[in-house]
Amino acid sequence: MAPRSGATSTSRVSAHRIGSLLFCPACGTLLDLPKDDQDEIACHQCGRKEPASSYENLATKTYSSPNAFPSALRSKRDLVQNKVDGGEAAKGRDPVAQEKCQKCGHIGLSYKEMQLRSADEGSTIFYKCLNCGDQTSTNN
Repeated sequence: MAPRSGATSTSRVSAHRIGSLLFCPACGTLLDLPKDDQDEIACHQCGRKEPASSYENLATKTYSSPNAFPSALRSKRDLVQNKVDGGEAAKGRDPVAQEKCQKCGHIGLSYKEMQLRSADEGSTIFYKCLNCGDQTSTNN
């Protein structure tokens, strides 16, 4: 590779650094991490060699929010904590189906639909009587 105008053959441009990533200064390709025994990293695109020491002492910062990684355990705990006592369980919160309660005969059951089985199977519907609080479920 011929030196650029104004540059001598002994001057060397180091890899471009963005965060903890290194990019080839010649073509901009992301450089691989060096193996333990490697002294140089070769660019896969243009073949330029970069010293493995370029990766030494790179500061790495990571950021995440508490909601970035949802927890199955946390969502199960939330379901249990949302439980309200008695027949008042779902009044004003859940939709109401005009179905008859099997226990007391009252018409008006609140319901929730949840996908508890695999995605190619139907969902489960949980019913709760607004009068006596009796709970039933059906699989669709």
